[in-house]
Amino acid sequence: MLKSSLKKWVFLSLIILFDLIIGLRTGRQFFFFFFWFLVTLVAICWLWVISQYFFVQISPVRHIASRVEEDDYLQVMTVLKNRSILPLFNLVLEDYLSCTTPKERQKRVLLEFVGPFAKVEVKYSCWCMLRGKYRLGPYLAYIFDPWGIFFLRKKIEIYSELYVYPQTFHIHRLPALTKGTAPWFGIEAGRSSGDEHEFYGIREYKSGDPIKRIHWLTTARKNRLIVKQFQHQVFYRATILFNLDRNKNFGQGKESVTEYTIKIAASVAKYLIQHEVSVSLIAHAAEMTQIQFNKGPEHLEDIMKFLAVAQPESRVGLGEIFEEFINYIPEDSSLIVIMPDVDWEYLMSILSLKNKNISMIPLILISSSFLVEGDRQKAAKEVRMSLPSEFGSSPLFFSRGESLEEPFL
Repeated sequence: MLKSSLKKWVFLSLIILFDLIIGLRTGRQFFFFFFWFLVTLVAICWLWVISQYFFVQISPVRHIASRVEEDDYLQVMTVLKNRSILPLFNLVLEDYLSCTTPKERQKRVLLEFVGPFAKVEVKYSCWCMLRGKYRLGPYLAYIFDPWGIFFLRKKIEIYSELYVYPQTFHIHRLPALTKGTAPWFGIEAGRSSGDEHEFYGIREYKSGDPIKRIHWLTTARKNRLIVKQFQHQVFYRATILFNLDRNKNFGQGKESVTEYTIKIAASVAKYLIQHEVSVSLIAHAAEMTQIQFNKGPEHLEDIMKFLAVAQPESRVGLGEIFEEFINYIPEDSSLIVIMPDVDWEYLMSILSLKNKNISMIPLILISSSFLVEGDRQKAAKEVRMSLPSEFGSSPLFFSRGESLEEPFL
């Protein structure tokens, strides 16, 4: 579609009007000279723009960071290649960045000159305000004539996928986890025995080694003291459980129960995986989701991708989720439950996990703090009084507006 800048059209119209006035005041010959000069100029401009639109091949490539969290700036680098013998003047490249605020989504960069077969790098950034999965693109290229009077817009459908992860905070420590057994990369890791070590190999005796570790057969064969070498093999497993109930998502925007739940879940998962704990996640958002036990950075990425897109669309209660997945929580492990205090009655049913030697760490959001400004300490005290006396672990409480790091101190 042919377009032109309104200001430049006004300027061109003023020149034509000025030429008409001069022609009427002087002579017809002078008028026609300027008239045909302007017609020729416009024709050359359009021929230039049309030739570049159809014959110049523009190839932009978008490079973005592999990961970004809420309230971080996304750094973008676009490499633009001109694959033709024609140069480009006053090229405006627009990139659509859906991950930022509506006012800043059209990021425009002016390239005054791009030579034949040249490559240009442009860098820009945007603020990622909300977690989620985003599709960046397409590009729009505004191809101008050398004088910048007319242009054509060309759509270049190049897209990039971006996950904006929930913002995490530093956890100083969690309550102690329960030792368990866990399969790891196809190897069944048995329960640790004795001093929680597994046989690793043999080596020569060193001063201070306990006598009980001497490998007598190898010692007799080599005629020198040889001891057994052990490797520390303590495996921990933890399940993170929460429900994003749409009817209990108190608060608004980032100051809501859902957003606090997501931040806490992301931070706890990050902390556990960094400490070599095998983590599973059970949650209900739009549908039931279960991420199996695993370790490592790739597993953390899978958890973060789910947390980036999870929304409060659950229509079931925490008790229903627990009843359905109780058999998926293994023995000798830990269960971390993130829930609003209005769901405290479900803790009674969860207490049955003690029979499976499962330790429980409840992380409770104080609902009243998300509704009105009041005495949050009083609200927290009332919730503690309502908790069942059989509860073994000490719950951690979170209120809107307060530091999420403080309960983990």
